Amino acid sequence: MIVQPEQFNKPTMDYIKDRYMGKADDLMMIYVLMHLGNHWYLLIIDLWEKQLVYLNSFKSTENEVTQLRLSLIREVARYVEDLVNEPDFWVDQDAVRPIVFEFEPLCRDCGQQEPLSLDCGVWVCQWMMNIHLWMDYQEEEVNESTRMAIVVDLVSSENNPITENISKRAVNFWDAEMLRNHKSEIRRRGKN
Repeated sequence: MIVQPEQFNKPTMDYIKDRYMGKADDLMMIYVLMHLGNHWYLLIIDLWEKQLVYLNSFKSTENEVTQLRLSLIREVARYVEDLVNEPDFWVDQDAVRPIVFEFEPLCRDCGQQEPLSLDCGVWVCQWMMNIHLWMDYQEEEVNESTRMAIVVDLVSSENNPITENISKRAVNFWDAEMLRNHKSEIRRRGKN
């Protein structure tokens, strides 16, 4: 789920629920990508631990910005509570429904991006992909390898409608580079 303040409306959220979320009976965590002021951060709604885990790779020293982010987190929590309490969201109609809005927001210490980098989205992707490997959010590191792995995953995903086109173009580019390097090597050898 991706949330920006201007997109937080019922039709958008219903679309997300219908398209990307299953039934709540077995749901343990909901990942919400948050975007505010050209910055991505992650909210993990932990239904098992009853927590709103807030991960931010570039913590603001401005209290106003932090309060704005926390306010948006509360707004999302209120919506998710409404969402997961809808009867059609459950197989077992007698299941105890979570009271998400009452979950405590926890701003977890986590790895931080370099001050001048634009890696907030990469950090969010890494946390979402690897959260099952650890619960220590400090463990994550973002580098060139991280960025490339995410790009490859996104490009080669079965959900990407242009994967085949990108793959063909990548192969053509690689072939052209190999040919260029080969011709360069032949010219270099010819001069010796």
